[in-house]
Amino acid sequence: MSNRWMPKKNIFKLSMLCLMLSVFVMLFSGYVYAADKRTVKVAFFPMDGYHIVNDDGSFDGMDVEYLEAVCEYANWQIEYVVCDSWEDALQRLSEQQVDLVGSAQYSYERAQLYQYADLSSGYTFGVVAVNGDSNLAYEDFTAMENLTYGLVEGYVRKAEFLQYLSDHGIDAPVCKEYANTAELQAAVSAGEIDALVHTFTEVREGQRLIGRFAPRPFYYITYQGNDDVMRELNQAVADLKMQMPELEYALMNKFYYDRFDASVLLTTQEKEYIREQGVIEVGYLDGFYPFSYEDKGEFAGLTKELLEENLATIGLGLSYRKYETLAEAEKALAKGEIDLLSYCPDSQETLSTYQLKRLCEYAEAPLVLVTQQGTDLSKVKELATVSYLAQKAGNVIDQTKVKQIIYETQQECLRAVVLGKEDAAFCNGYLAEHVLRSGIQYSNLQVENVLSGEYSIAFAIRQENEELWASILNKSIPVIDSRRVSEYMLKDSTYPLLTLNDFIKEHSILIIALLLLVMIIIIAVTRHIINDSKKIQNLMYKDTKMNIWNLNYLMFFGENSILPERKENYAVVYINLSQFRRYNVIYGWSAGEKVLVGIADMLKKNTDKKHEICARDQGDRFVLLLQYADRQALDARLDKLKEDIEESIYASTENRMKVRMGIYFIAPEESDLRLAITYANQVLDFMDNEKMGEIQVYDATLEKKIKELHARERLLEAVDINQNFVAYYQSKVDIRTNEIVGAEALVRFLDPSAGGMVRAPGFFVPYYEKTGKIIEIDFFVLESVCKMMRRRMDEGRKVVPVSCNFSRMHFIKPGFPERFEGILEKYQISKNMIEVEITETLIIEELQYNVVKETLETLRARGIRLSIDDFGAGYSSLGVFEQIPASVVKLDRSFLLNQKDRGRQVKIMRGIVKMTEDLAAQVVCEGVETDDDVQLMEEIGAYLAQGYYYSKPIPEAEFEEKLDAEKIK
Repeated sequence: MSNRWMPKKNIFKLSMLCLMLSVFVMLFSGYVYAADKRTVKVAFFPMDGYHIVNDDGSFDGMDVEYLEAVCEYANWQIEYVVCDSWEDALQRLSEQQVDLVGSAQYSYERAQLYQYADLSSGYTFGVVAVNGDSNLAYEDFTAMENLTYGLVEGYVRKAEFLQYLSDHGIDAPVCKEYANTAELQAAVSAGEIDALVHTFTEVREGQRLIGRFAPRPFYYITYQGNDDVMRELNQAVADLKMQMPELEYALMNKFYYDRFDASVLLTTQEKEYIREQGVIEVGYLDGFYPFSYEDKGEFAGLTKELLEENLATIGLGLSYRKYETLAEAEKALAKGEIDLLSYCPDSQETLSTYQLKRLCEYAEAPLVLVTQQGTDLSKVKELATVSYLAQKAGNVIDQTKVKQIIYETQQECLRAVVLGKEDAAFCNGYLAEHVLRSGIQYSNLQVENVLSGEYSIAFAIRQENEELWASILNKSIPVIDSRRVSEYMLKDSTYPLLTLNDFIKEHSILIIALLLLVMIIIIAVTRHIINDSKKIQNLMYKDTKMNIWNLNYLMFFGENSILPERKENYAVVYINLSQFRRYNVIYGWSAGEKVLVGIADMLKKNTDKKHEICARDQGDRFVLLLQYADRQALDARLDKLKEDIEESIYASTENRMKVRMGIYFIAPEESDLRLAITYANQVLDFMDNEKMGEIQVYDATLEKKIKELHARERLLEAVDINQNFVAYYQSKVDIRTNEIVGAEALVRFLDPSAGGMVRAPGFFVPYYEKTGKIIEIDFFVLESVCKMMRRRMDEGRKVVPVSCNFSRMHFIKPGFPERFEGILEKYQISKNMIEVEITETLIIEELQYNVVKETLETLRARGIRLSIDDFGAGYSSLGVFEQIPASVVKLDRSFLLNQKDRGRQVKIMRGIVKMTEDLAAQVVCEGVETDDDVQLMEEIGAYLAQGYYYSKPIPEAEFEEKLDAEKIK
């Protein structure tokens, strides 16, 4: 008989025995290994909140609790060394009396003396603070203009502080400097200064913030050569960030934020608005568990908790009003019947029809495809969904073959699948999980596919209230992370987890009265629970679409079964495809899925199910846990696997896609799979930044390069855009007259760690695109161009149109056209003098998103000139003209280089030039470097050139000299 039908009494006894054995093993292992713990000496210096001494003499604070968490992953014992000050802590570190000093912001000078951790251990920012009895409001810059500010000598954020004030119209603040923090605090307490300027962690309890600026991470540092401690710290912090990503925020909140009145972060105008409002009317919807639903006739859910935890604390009263449908609620908001719609999944495009604004995205939910068990996805013909998810359905089905049926609610979609009206439903994963486990009628449904980060939930307000409301909500409302959602659902949804005994006890009277009926119900509920458990297990451990394990299973089964029993060596292999995203965009989701299914099948066939695991992470990324006898045999195996996958893809698609592999060899004593996977993944991430082969191993050499990359990223995080970046210009020349008729503005980095060496974009753009800071750099270049133009026009000197490059990030977020136009208006620059350069790949890869279409349409409608860069470098150049009305088309250099059949090439290029002229667009040839290039341009009738033949990118002053001359040559 199967052990799943074992009597519960026996199961209980067995469970207790296992528990006792586990406790014994943990206690015994703790005794054995305690003696082997490394003692790490940590500097403990005065910093309120960061380091605290309790009344009983014990140590506490943000740093202490963070290191306690670190010790869960590093076999460490912490010994705190009390220091008189931060400066004393650094001195002791230099003398190797301590191993670690925390809360160190990055600076190039400090990095020459000490070794930084690879990953940050928290974050902080610069602040302006006053005594608690001050009546100054937050960011009241009119009042702040007359203050006297105090700073510590050598304050690392002084430049950012002065820029912060300058950006708000205060160009000459009165500042006094003090030798140390103690003297600065004494000065503000005595009234010698009106406000202190320091790091947030130095603000004392009772003081109030009136400004903040320049957020930055901080790190642990050690002395040079203390490699073992730093290596163990890096591994532990990496584990900590993956296992407890919310820890840094929670500690900051515990030791700092809750000491200050949240209302101090509001401006005078915002406070007045709140006083005038008093109570706000909040519209809510039922049926959107776990965020917005009704419980016993009242509004319930995480959204309500979010509002009451945050808006109520700043003095706003909350009154709730229910609406039956989303459209009804949006109309009520537009009419002014309510002030805030608490749950809004609609896009900004939809909301604009009601003159509403979507803002403050406070949660993300996974989207799932639900079918009846046994359904063949290739035979799905009709998909049930709701209007606001219809466009996203293209990520899981082929829209050319599957008809979408729009229902009013997601629950109706699921019922339609149960009744067989539709083949599948596409809906919110949290809601689907709740519905599937709360009704027996849904027991035959299964989750087929899961998409994370595709569905965001926000508030909606009227556009007329946007400025103040947006500011208040953004300051007050935090994001609901998936951990909080899971805890809420686990706490709230107890019925499916009830044991049989609990059920009997709670319903004993009913059982006695209706024993037979209750037995039938119990059997049905038990079956439902078992089926539901299987659904959840599949959701947790299986990629059902690919019929392959996911990363959760690989880590769980690998750490608990394979590695403890290993007799061979093991390695983690991370796999992905180059060019897959482009293929997916061009040929469609269905074609991309077929490629991935084929790879999954090949990986399963090439792994030993008993001793190895293959899993899918996300997108085109797969992970293998493989055993090997020797490195040479594994290399040969992976080479063959790589070749087979690439040939299989080519045979089925006639497209070449290279397979890339990152490998980490697990040492015999290692058992931390999460860390091993992280290292293997880092290899792939590093390959994105470097020109390397398709198979790379994480070794000491690569580890050193990755550390250098981390050091570069810390440098880039610390520099100031206005001080360390400059605009360069490359001329556009009329080849008939050699006259400069335009230019392209480019950005260069002046590296302070290398004596101001000029760095090309490849040095910094990848990191800034990853962090989002590229947006500010692009606008810095635009503003530099406008300043230069304004100065020259005021001096009566010649100006020419300049094109500026903008990252794709600008086009997938709202607000770009308004900010762009605002800078032009600030400097009174005509719109026909600035061009927005758009790469062809942006149009091909990103135009599927409505926000990109909306942004481009807004730019066109406002008369802003658009320039298509790299024309001809992609797959569908001619189709670009159907997407945007470009004013300028820049031919990629590949056109000039392809002269094998010169006659044919000239005809093609003449046709392109003629087509662009018919569309009233200019043609610029990029990469013009030789006399032959110029001659070819004359033959095709294109007369505007950009390239080294005329000028390389040069600094602003040098470009202006050329512009002042009559001709460039």
